[in-house]
Amino acid sequence: MILATMGQIEVFSPAKINLFLSVLGRMENGFHELVSLVAPVDFGDTLRIEVEEASEAGVELTCSDASLPTDGRNLAYAAAEGFLLRSGLGWRVRIHLEKRIPHGAGLGGGSSNASAVLKGLSKLAAEVGQLGLSRGEQMELAAELGSDCPLFLEAKPVVMRGRGERLSKVSDGALSGLAGREVILFKPSFSIGTAWAYGALAATAGAYDSREWAEGRLREWEEGDLSLESLLHNSFEGPVFGKFEALPLLFRELGDNDLSCLMSGSGSCCFALVSSEKSGVELESIVKEAWGKRAFVQRARIIG
Repeated sequence: MILATMGQIEVFSPAKINLFLSVLGRMENGFHELVSLVAPVDFGDTLRIEVEEASEAGVELTCSDASLPTDGRNLAYAAAEGFLLRSGLGWRVRIHLEKRIPHGAGLGGGSSNASAVLKGLSKLAAEVGQLGLSRGEQMELAAELGSDCPLFLEAKPVVMRGRGERLSKVSDGALSGLAGREVILFKPSFSIGTAWAYGALAATAGAYDSREWAEGRLREWEEGDLSLESLLHNSFEGPVFGKFEALPLLFRELGDNDLSCLMSGSGSCCFALVSSEKSGVELESIVKEAWGKRAFVQRARIIG
């Protein structure tokens, strides 16, 4: 039985892009070790969260995309359940997820949704004077939910290490060069499974990067000795491009037009750094010519 309506909130859930993604190998716990520069962008999903005091705590989730699960398989649902379990709050949580980030894209949509739920519920708890989860507890739960979840609790670019749970700040100088930088996201009609991508990477000889090389590249960039365009790197591109020829074919054409592009995460969404309005229009034209007018193309800016 519901006792009283307490509050509601709307939370933006940004997509992310990996400006540098170096896979170092498999760790003893079975996860792969990463070094990655990750940036949230101002394109994403929206979650409307409503909480009510109830005799029995629970979660209800609806979604604008009927193809997505609305139970514990959805990270937004799992995050709300985890929040209630850890906080001990007797709430009925209703969430509506307005989905814009394509799934199977390497943009971290599900992970972002989970972290948005944690932030939203924590804010609602504070507004009604109840004890929710501390920042540290949110980070701990986010890491349990998924490797990409912790980064979305930050509102700016970070460097991820380990399986993604260890976050480091980007220097102020380097950060100033990222904030507001325009990018164009573009995705083919097909998606790429993360598990397949990691398996293909593991099966590719010499695909793993050395720690010294990866850390050295990031250090050069942070110190201003390497441009962002030159930093762009993704370990997954080798095996993924070997199977999905539409990606390298388009990248070659974009490169011929002096456009700096990279695949995000394990794909299949890619992005290009935009240096001018002319280059942005040019890229959109090339992508739609290659992949059709219905190809996903979205302009965005890095949040800093």
